[in-house]
Amino acid sequence: MNNKPKILYVDDEELNITVFQLTFSKYFEVLTADSGKKGVEIFQNDPEIKFVISDMKMPEMNGLEFIRKIKNECQHIPCSILSGYQQSPEIMSALNNGEIVGYQLKPFNKGAVEQLIKEHISSTRQ
Repeated sequence: MNNKPKILYVDDEELNITVFQLTFSKYFEVLTADSGKKGVEIFQNDPEIKFVISDMKMPEMNGLEFIRKIKNECQHIPCSILSGYQQSPEIMSALNNGEIVGYQLKPFNKGAVEQLIKEHISSTRQ
């Protein structure tokens, strides 16, 4: 039986998904999606997801748009952005208003991402 906390990582680049999964599968059960749309579907079908992390720049739906859809389903789920681009005013606003709990630049710092996730995982999803 797997007792690792479940997290969802969304990124449109397969290499980033593979690296994230390999890096964090020791600590978490990592579910992945290659688009915001697929991410929403996975989230809606798995109530045990404890944390959501997304790339920012993706086709069709950016990371914050995806996170806003997740927050409509479950307001209290902690979400974060992982991006290859510097913080934008939109990301700063999302951090300041609590839409996201963190922002990390790619290439990510494994320890910082792991700590962020562990700090914000809650025992129940509301």
